[in-house]
Amino acid sequence: MVSAISMFINEAGWLAPLYYVGSFLISALVPVIPTPLIGALGGTAFGFVPAVLYGIVGMALGAFTALMIARMIGRHVIQRLVRPQTWDEIEAFLGVRSVTVWGIIFFLFNLDFVVMASGLTSLPVRQLWLAAMIARLPWLVASAWFGDVILVSDTVMWIMLLLFVPFFYAVRKVQPRIRAWLVRISGIER
Repeated sequence: MVSAISMFINEAGWLAPLYYVGSFLISALVPVIPTPLIGALGGTAFGFVPAVLYGIVGMALGAFTALMIARMIGRHVIQRLVRPQTWDEIEAFLGVRSVTVWGIIFFLFNLDFVVMASGLTSLPVRQLWLAAMIARLPWLVASAWFGDVILVSDTVMWIMLLLFVPFFYAVRKVQPRIRAWLVRISGIER
């Protein structure tokens, strides 16, 4: 896999960074492509620092695109399907009227679909974009590092994946506490 990526990057030449940035835009339009995977592939192809720098540009453009599509198209569709008062009640019930809550959601889930969903709310796009950039930056840095250090060798990759099993187990155990904390800070009472 690593050799195929390296070959593609070598053949792309000076266009390779544009392809990398463009892949963040594509993942914003097709939100099933995970951006950490793109960051890891960039780390493998370019190295850590260039992958992070190009990734910031790509992530910024992708988040802006996702937010604007949601705001300009999705919000109008929602407003035609649901009465404005009902939509306001839904936003209040879900606790999504806080940029801080969205920042936490962006950090926990790091999916372009979530960024796009935030664009449906009544919060200012600029604040949502900034929250998405700040919250998702650690993921970009970690995935670029992963691609630069771990994906360069299949053996190292398998060893690291096995070492992460206890981490995933621990995250699974604390998930109910995280969920309760999110409910508490968002103001939702059950």
